Amino acid sequence: MPLEILSTGSGIALQDGGRRGWLRYGVPAGGAMDRHAMHAANRLLGNKADAPVVEVLMQGARFRATDDLWVALAGADSCSLVAAWSAKKVRLGEVLEFSKKAVGLFAYLAVPGGFQAEHWFGSVSADPRNGLGKIIRKGDIVEPSARQPGLSTGGIGRRLLIEEERRKYLSKEYFSLLPGPQFELFSAQAREALVVSEWMVSPKSDRTGYRLQGPSISVPDSIPSEPVLPGSFQVPGNGKPIITMVDGPTVGGYPKIAVLKDVDRDRLAQCAPGTQLFFKWADS
Repeated sequence: MPLEILSTGSGIALQDGGRRGWLRYGVPAGGAMDRHAMHAANRLLGNKADAPVVEVLMQGARFRATDDLWVALAGADSCSLVAAWSAKKVRLGEVLEFSKKAVGLFAYLAVPGGFQAEHWFGSVSADPRNGLGKIIRKGDIVEPSARQPGLSTGGIGRRLLIEEERRKYLSKEYFSLLPGPQFELFSAQAREALVVSEWMVSPKSDRTGYRLQGPSISVPDSIPSEPVLPGSFQVPGNGKPIITMVDGPTVGGYPKIAVLKDVDRDRLAQCAPGTQLFFKWADS
């Protein structure tokens, strides 16, 4: 019961929970940018939380069902056939078209058992920058690992995630920050500027890092290269922070003024270019 890729649109990629335990060897964790949405899509079909899904970036992707098949979607509500935060059976020949303009960047498409794919370092996650994982192209076929969902669907036309678990993405987002490893090296004025200023996600953002547009903050002297975790606010010489994302470098020499709480990385991932961001220190 495979799906045929008619168009990759702005970008599609196989993702799962990522490569755990390899950061020490310089291998980024990767995985779904929005773990909450990936888990939700899988839960709607009774899959394991980290089962492989297709991560769909914005609009333009199209998939054709070559047989009747249950699918689930979560994240950005960009598909015209299946609503976000729901699961339903699509019929032979129907096309899943991600054509709706939606708030949020990523939608997650799940199938029974997760998508079949070769594992690299324990994960199917695609990371083209580092040459890991299968790159999906137009004309490819992607197949589910199971024929039926891992829960009963008898007499059910559609499954919906409970309202409390459906996230609404906004054009303005507020985040609490923890002090970064070099917090004390930044001046009091620089620390204040980070939390009193309005920031915007730059169009030059990707799965490696989200660049912020806003005022330049003063930068301390460079530091020796050291480990970098996703969610770190690195500040290069131009004073514009870069938030490390899941495919970002594992070491770096830019001072890190702040770290985003891990639970908030999923929400940040859905902030499209132009989204306004506001920060405060977690203890304030």
